[in-house]
Amino acid sequence: MSDLLRCSHNIRIPRFLIARLLARLKSRSTIVGFTLLFSIPASVHCQTLSLEDAVTAAETNNRALLEAQLEKKKALEEVYVARTHRLPVFSVTALGSQPLSHLGLTLDKGSLGVYPTVGPIPGKTTTLENPLGVGGIFFTNIAEPLSQHYKIGLGIQLARVGAAAANEQIRSQRQSVANEVRRLYYGILQAESGEKSLKSTIDFLRQLDHDTGQDTLQRVALKSDALSVKAQLAQAEYELLKLDDPLQTQKQQLNRLMGRDVDTPFEVDPLSAADSSLPDLKETCAKALEARPEIRLAKLQLEKATLARCIASAERIPDISLSATSFVTVNLSSALPSNVSGVGVQMNWDVFDWGRKRKQVAEDRQAEEQASLQLKDAEALVIIDVSHRYRQLREARKELEVASTMQSAARELVRVTANRYVQRQALLSDVLKAQSGLSESDHRFTQALLDVATVHADFEKAIGADQ
Repeated sequence: MSDLLRCSHNIRIPRFLIARLLARLKSRSTIVGFTLLFSIPASVHCQTLSLEDAVTAAETNNRALLEAQLEKKKALEEVYVARTHRLPVFSVTALGSQPLSHLGLTLDKGSLGVYPTVGPIPGKTTTLENPLGVGGIFFTNIAEPLSQHYKIGLGIQLARVGAAAANEQIRSQRQSVANEVRRLYYGILQAESGEKSLKSTIDFLRQLDHDTGQDTLQRVALKSDALSVKAQLAQAEYELLKLDDPLQTQKQQLNRLMGRDVDTPFEVDPLSAADSSLPDLKETCAKALEARPEIRLAKLQLEKATLARCIASAERIPDISLSATSFVTVNLSSALPSNVSGVGVQMNWDVFDWGRKRKQVAEDRQAEEQASLQLKDAEALVIIDVSHRYRQLREARKELEVASTMQSAARELVRVTANRYVQRQALLSDVLKAQSGLSESDHRFTQALLDVATVHADFEKAIGADQ
């Protein structure tokens, strides 16, 4: 029974498999006393949580997903910021200072002209200066980018790639969360099914212990048989006790994934999964190459590297802007103009950069080649992963067929042995042995059923399915 502690991972049980399980378990002998492995309780004291409801709740409230969505919002803000670089740039520079020396203007004799009647202006060398006092200089500039629009457009595209990458991160996180929810959900289902089987086994062994005790008193059964029954009963009660911790822990983990209080009570619904079928491998690989977040992220990284190289190349283009400037002085010098304004074309160009821009372009080109290699490697890894999951799914389906056949044989053996025991043609130890074999075959069938669902869910994640 210790195998019952193993937790199934990311399981989506097909309806037709559950139907087969229910149909087979309904025909179990009353002597065995096992209830249906996935029977729905008659009275529900807390919420019944379906698989799809659990996945939906996790996708809505999971904290890791909410954090990824905040990253996407930040990326969208970066797109807006990149767009603002197309708009005019307003700048103001202000300087308030106390001059340390007189600021003046010296006019030489006759520098303003020599006139026949008046004579030279000024008549002698004259210096115009202001007293020392606090003054101010204000420089305003409005510049509309012209040649920079190409580079700005590349920056906007780069920001959009970042937003797309953040969106793929959300898809990847959502698939991981849904995958983990399914693993925990069916782990709970497996633990509860094991708990129900153990409870039924305990009920059967208690009744058998009572009957064996009576037979021992009447000297129609051996004391060793009675002790064997008690030993199996104690072992079953111990296994039932060990199931409680993994069951409660998985429920708390599932509540955490759904973003709610970890002690919120709920019941799982084993009939809430969808049907499954085995698709064509080549078509599945092609679909995975289009849908897997890893592939999309690798493509976005390649696009990002390409844009970075183009932006580095665009740095060689001179920055040319349409500019309007104004220069204003306050209490600086009465001899100098206090307001100078003008409109023109402004250019800024690093004529010689010591080969820095060329090296930067070469570095970005190498990063682009790296991104291309990473994309090809990611595609190869996806094909390997999908093919591996596909083979696992076929293997799990075959294992289910074998477990189903063995379960039918074990059930028939219990029926025959029980009838022989009633007719005093078999020993109690034979009944216990057959019962133990049926319990093992039941567990193997349950494990095979859940393994099929587990592998199918992992297979869906491998092909990049969002739901």
